[in-house]
Amino acid sequence: MSQRRDLQIRVTDRESIEAGVVMRVPYVLISIRDPDKQPVRIRRSGLCRAVLELAFHDAEPLPGFRPTMQITYMTEADAEAIWRFVREHDGAYRAIVVHCEQGMSRSPAVAAALAEGLGVDSRRFWREYQPNQFVFNRVKNAVAEIFEGEA
Repeated sequence: MSQRRDLQIRVTDRESIEAGVVMRVPYVLISIRDPDKQPVRIRRSGLCRAVLELAFHDAEPLPGFRPTMQITYMTEADAEAIWRFVREHDGAYRAIVVHCEQGMSRSPAVAAALAEGLGVDSRRFWREYQPNQFVFNRVKNAVAEIFEGEA
């Protein structure tokens, strides 16, 4: 997959997606929700080329910490699905929109990892948001594993 310096990567929240994301270029959407919440009502415009829906909590496994409730962490399969999705639709979009419940942790983590993997500047995601480091690492590591053999 070639570097895409002209690519737009946008982070947003569930409420904005349900209200109808406004993009003026073809885009793909990565939708992340909490597993215990209803699926997101996505209003698809004619510019939305594809949607990937995932469900995992905004959580990071910590050694010795036992959560009081059932936590679903992002899996390696989730991270690989993100890269496969982006690759499968390469050439059909000029923007990637990533959302999670609040648009502050999971989605900027995914956006930062995608940006780095695609040769786009990721600094704004670290300045403007609080990316989940576990999610970032999962997505960042997945690109290396998936595309390493193809380089």
